[in-house]
Amino acid sequence: LKPRSSWRSLGGGLTMQQMVSRTDPDGHVGPVANGFEALPELEAISCTDENIAPYSLPCEALTYEPSPESVVSPFENGDKERKIHCNVELQASEQQKLAALQREAAAQGLKFYPSVAAMATRFLSTARMDVKKALRLMQATQEWRKSYFRAGPITDSSVREDLKHGIVYFTGRDRELRPTLVVRGRRIPQQWYKEKRVDKLIRVLVFCMEYMLRYMVVPGRVENLCVIVDLKGVGLGQVSFAALAEIYRVMSHHYSGRVYRFYVAHIPHALGMISGMAKSLLTDRQNQKLVVLGNVKQLQRDFALHHLEEDLGGTRPPMQRFYPFPLMAGPFEGGFDQGPDATAVPCVHRVLTATTARGRLWDPALSRDDNLSIELSPQAMEILERCGIASSPTFSCGAATPAGNGDGSAQAFASCMLSSGCTGTPSRPREEADGVRRRSRTSSDVGDRGRGKREEGDEDDRRKDVPGCEVSTEEGTACSMADPVELEQEAWDAGDNRAARPDSAAVAGGIGFGGWLFGCCARPVSVGRPVELLSL
Repeated sequence: LKPRSSWRSLGGGLTMQQMVSRTDPDGHVGPVANGFEALPELEAISCTDENIAPYSLPCEALTYEPSPESVVSPFENGDKERKIHCNVELQASEQQKLAALQREAAAQGLKFYPSVAAMATRFLSTARMDVKKALRLMQATQEWRKSYFRAGPITDSSVREDLKHGIVYFTGRDRELRPTLVVRGRRIPQQWYKEKRVDKLIRVLVFCMEYMLRYMVVPGRVENLCVIVDLKGVGLGQVSFAALAEIYRVMSHHYSGRVYRFYVAHIPHALGMISGMAKSLLTDRQNQKLVVLGNVKQLQRDFALHHLEEDLGGTRPPMQRFYPFPLMAGPFEGGFDQGPDATAVPCVHRVLTATTARGRLWDPALSRDDNLSIELSPQAMEILERCGIASSPTFSCGAATPAGNGDGSAQAFASCMLSSGCTGTPSRPREEADGVRRRSRTSSDVGDRGRGKREEGDEDDRRKDVPGCEVSTEEGTACSMADPVELEQEAWDAGDNRAARPDSAAVAGGIGFGGWLFGCCARPVSVGRPVELLSL
């Protein structure tokens, strides 16, 4: 770790150098994030240590190398869509549009939270590279976040009772380490229907999305999620288009470009009749994301079985507790049926600070090293050593990095980890290393360790020594490590961000999940226009 005074920017946040990097015509100086005038970030969620699932972020995610198709997805008609936006070099055309967007925002004197600025290329993608439309989308999300989080973050204690219903929860990751959110429409309480409390559902969804963005992603490697919607027991009578419109407005507009794949399971016959019509209206982009499952066992191609419940084709008994999120360790390869790795290192989410997890957009004015520099938390070194990252591998980003001791290797890791071109390849043969997984394995290289069989001393060496982290095999046990010191607030004179938030207005009509997918999409759309939830 570098001395605090010289730590660099991280993840689209603000560096000490950037704090004075732009002066307006009147001579006022303001901070910049990702090329946009920046405002102090409002805290979105607050979780107690014991409620952060120990396997929110696996070791494998730190060095995972996404496939080219996972970074930019091609379509048969020649179209393509970027999925990974941060901490990777953009294409020349994307960089030009981003620069135009930054200039337009500056010309209008607009300022954004760093979290919104980091989404700039997502808005450009949604707007099909229309700069003015993308800027309007950024402004809308800026205003929404300003209003929604004005009174302070969503605390896990404030949504804990609503999470207990098991309507929305994270259950695991797919074969490319994308977090997976399960949505069970039939579990919505009848009282919510009677009271038209769509705001409760939206609040739970927002909490889940913000939890993922803080604790479950690694910019440049894992930035998307999958959604599995279980429609079993949901009928057309439960559909409320007014409620669906509000859910769509929040989720697709303000978390744009986050859903990689959208699975629909146990679709009722009545809804199935309109599914074909709905799919015929979708563009290649939306059809790429939508998978209507004829059999839930189709999910086994994309998921290890211990990351799915039995009614979704997996081996996990039905969940009874939904928060802390019931996340399990790898392996993550599709079809793997030998259970989780009993020696997996917990609490790896402590390696990244909130600023790093947010990600940063590529800046052509900076060197490659500067673009790839990241911030590690005070606990990072010891956790990385447990993962086998700080002590044994040599990390290379275009040039060989000399192998060194734990600190040196960890610093090399810090300088290049989030590059899409950084492989994190061990400097000695895999079988001679410490046995820690550094990527999502295939069946050919999953041995006894991959099947969760414990080797003597492994668990003691890799789990119990993680400072402050208490993990048991019981569902719901979580990490109790103290929060890392965050530097971002030190760069700000934050002022009062706790003004009272106006009560959410109830949306007319009951909450309906049966039409969340098809109700939103079953209307004509123009070419290139994002379709409701699938534009997430």
